[in-house]
Amino acid sequence: MFEPLLTQPQFIELTQRCQLHLRLRESVSDFSLLQTMGGHLLECVVTQASSDNGLILRLHPYLICELAPIEVPTIDAKGSQTEVLHRSHGQGWRLFSALGISPVMCAERLRKGLVIDLEVQGSTVSFTPQFDQKWLLVTLERDLRLFGGPLELRRAKAVLARAEDLSQNAEALLLEIGEIELVRQELAHFANHGDVKQHGLILSEVTKVDEQLLRKKQLLSHHYYQKVQRPNWQHAANQHEDLEALQRKLESYQLLAPPELNLMVEQMFLDD
Repeated sequence: MFEPLLTQPQFIELTQRCQLHLRLRESVSDFSLLQTMGGHLLECVVTQASSDNGLILRLHPYLICELAPIEVPTIDAKGSQTEVLHRSHGQGWRLFSALGISPVMCAERLRKGLVIDLEVQGSTVSFTPQFDQKWLLVTLERDLRLFGGPLELRRAKAVLARAEDLSQNAEALLLEIGEIELVRQELAHFANHGDVKQHGLILSEVTKVDEQLLRKKQLLSHHYYQKVQRPNWQHAANQHEDLEALQRKLESYQLLAPPELNLMVEQMFLDD
């Protein structure tokens, strides 16, 4: 379903050793990136691996800024944190964000840039990702994301499987809340489809997942409002003093006030 979002195929010639640099455009916000997390951002296919080596690339036009191989003298295989991917003529891979990883972390890593080392070895081309597991190179023959059940349910379950990081700032929490709302809207649209209404098991699964998403949204919203409105729900919104400062201030008042006044105040509290 994300195929129309990619650009037309372009051919890139390869040398013996080179690098492929990918990064997010500066003008693209994290909220825009949420719309494309369900699919792949790049598709790469090896066209030739004997004489004129090259790649056919199809990429997302709004997210990827640079897709040109850069020649390097040597490739450090020890710096890679993932296995080397070997592809021959007609084979390829797709770039996916890892399931269960926050889109904020994925976008942050993409803004810093993704580097993939390429080396031609006889009839194959070796791809060595120089980044962590937030982004994955999935081979075309093992790409089962489009065939593992409805996309809306798989995306909703991936959001539920993600652990809550309540120490994030208000912007990151708001982004996760927006992602949950987007997934819930997709579930509602999916459940209202005519063919889906005839399957009771699927509708039951959608209802259960939607309730879990709602509870997760309530939890994140609670912590979000705590960060943007008040440090503690026991205090007023414009109160920034802690209990220790108030206690010291009260003790100072008691020392400066006459004993008769302190007895009068204590008696008033006892009467109440």
